[in-house]
Amino acid sequence: MEIMDYLRIFRRYWWLVVVLTIVGAGGGYVATLFLTPEYQSTARLFVATQNGTSVTEAYQNNLFSQERVNSYAGLATSEQVAARAVDQLKAPISPEELRSKIVAAPEGKTVLLDVAVSDPNPAQAQTYANAVADQLVGLVSELETSRRGGSPAAGVVVVDEASYPTEATGLGFWTIIGLGAAAGLVLGIIAAVLWGVFDKRLRGRDSVEGTAGTNLIGALPEDSTRPRVEVVDLDGNGLYAERIRELRTNLRFAVPAGGGTPARSLAVTSAGSGEGRTTTAIDLAAALAESGRSVVLVEGDLRNPTLAERLTLEPQARMAASERGVSTVLSGEHALPQALIGDVSVGAHAIAMLPAGPKPPRPGELWANDRAGALFEDLSRGFDYVIVDTPPLNTYADGANVGALCDGVLVLSRIGRTTSSALRQAIQALKAANVKILGPVVTFDRIGMLTKRQHRKQVERDAAANGGPRSDEQRGNEGSDDTAVIGTQEGQLVGSGGQRRPRARHGSD
Repeated sequence: MEIMDYLRIFRRYWWLVVVLTIVGAGGGYVATLFLTPEYQSTARLFVATQNGTSVTEAYQNNLFSQERVNSYAGLATSEQVAARAVDQLKAPISPEELRSKIVAAPEGKTVLLDVAVSDPNPAQAQTYANAVADQLVGLVSELETSRRGGSPAAGVVVVDEASYPTEATGLGFWTIIGLGAAAGLVLGIIAAVLWGVFDKRLRGRDSVEGTAGTNLIGALPEDSTRPRVEVVDLDGNGLYAERIRELRTNLRFAVPAGGGTPARSLAVTSAGSGEGRTTTAIDLAAALAESGRSVVLVEGDLRNPTLAERLTLEPQARMAASERGVSTVLSGEHALPQALIGDVSVGAHAIAMLPAGPKPPRPGELWANDRAGALFEDLSRGFDYVIVDTPPLNTYADGANVGALCDGVLVLSRIGRTTSSALRQAIQALKAANVKILGPVVTFDRIGMLTKRQHRKQVERDAAANGGPRSDEQRGNEGSDDTAVIGTQEGQLVGSGGQRRPRARHGSD
C-alpha cells in the first residue's frame, strides 16, 4: 500500500480513531477512580569504614565502602530488618508486608544509601522508613563487629531521617488520562488500518475501475432526498437526473470491446442484490424515452420479478402481466405482441414493458433455448432501445445468459456494499459467457462528478443567465420521435417519447 492509500483509510475511518481515543481517555479517568495514592518517605544513610593512616589506605577504604553499599541495600530489604522494625514499632503489620514496601538503592557511585518505604498513609510511610533505617544501622554494626570484639570494620550512619511526604508518588491524574488517550489513539490507528486493509468493499470510483479493469461509463449519486418509490424527475434540475442523462449520452457512443456499433439492447446487472439494478433500468428507460427514443423495458429476472410491482400499471395490464410475459413467450405459449404492455408511464414519458409472466419451474433453461435469441431480435427491430433488468450474477447464471443475448451489459457496483471480489467474480462470469461488457456503473456514489452544492450553484447561475429553469426543449432531444408498432389482433404496442402524466413509481433494487 502507498501513502495515499493510508490517507484514504484515515479519511474514511477517522471517526474510529476519534472514538477509541475518547474511550482510552475515559478508561484512564476510570482508572484514577480506583487507584489508591501511595506516599513514599526516604531516609539517607552513609557507609563509613575505619580511617587509614595513609592516602593509599584511605583510597582502599573508600572502595571498600562503595562495595559495601550494595550489600547493605540487600540487607535493608531483608526479612530480619523488617521483623526488627515491626517489633520496634509494635505496628499491626507483618514483616513480609513491610518488606514489600521497602526499596533500597545506592546513590550513584557514592557511599550513600537511600532507604524508602511506601504506604497509603504518609505518616506511616515516614515512621516505617525511620524504623527500617535504625534497624539497618544496628544489624550492620552487629555483622561488621568481630567476635573477638573491637570496633566494626564498617558502619552505617543515618544522615537524613525520613521526612513527611506531602505528594503522592506514581502517575498524576492528567498523566493517566493522557496515557489512556494515547493508547486509544494507537489502537484506533491500528484498527483503522486493519479495517481498511481487510475491508474489500468498493469505496470509490478508482477502486471500481481498478477492479473492473476499465473506465466507468456512468456514476449515479446517492440521493437521500429522493423518495424510495419515485421515478427520477427528469423535468427537474437534480444531480441524479443529470447523471442519468450523462449515462444515456455515454451509451450513444459506447461500443463493446472488439468493435462494432453502439449497443441498442442493454442488460443491467450487478454482482449481488440491493445494488440498484431495477432502479437504474427504469430510470435509464425514462431518460431514453425523454430523448425521443422508443424503449421497451424487459423483466429478465424470472425468479424474483419486481418490475410489474414497481411500475403503476392499469388493473387490466397488471392482470395480463401475471398471465403473460417472458416465460410464456419463451415457452411458446404466447406470441411477443400478446405479452407486451404498451403505454407504461415512467415519469412524464411512456415506454413499453415485457413482464416476466408466470414463474417457470426452471428459469435458466428458458434463457438457453433458441426462442430467447429470436425474442431479442424481434424487440431490437421494434424498438430503438431494449433495457433488460436481470438477476444478480453471483447468485444465478441467468444474468450472464441474458447478457449474452444483448448487445452489451452494464455492470453496477454500489459504493460501500459491493466487494472487489464480488465484482471481479461477476466480470469473470460475464467473460466466460462471451458477454460484451460496456463498462461499470457506480451507484450510490457519495461524491458525484459535481458536489450537490456545486451543482445547485451551477443551476442557479444557468437559470439566471437563461431567465429561468431550462425546459425540455432547452435540454435538447437526442433523437427522432420514431414510433415503433408491433401489432396483432390480440394487442398493439406503441413505444414513443411523448410526454404523459407521471404515474409510474418504483424503488431501488
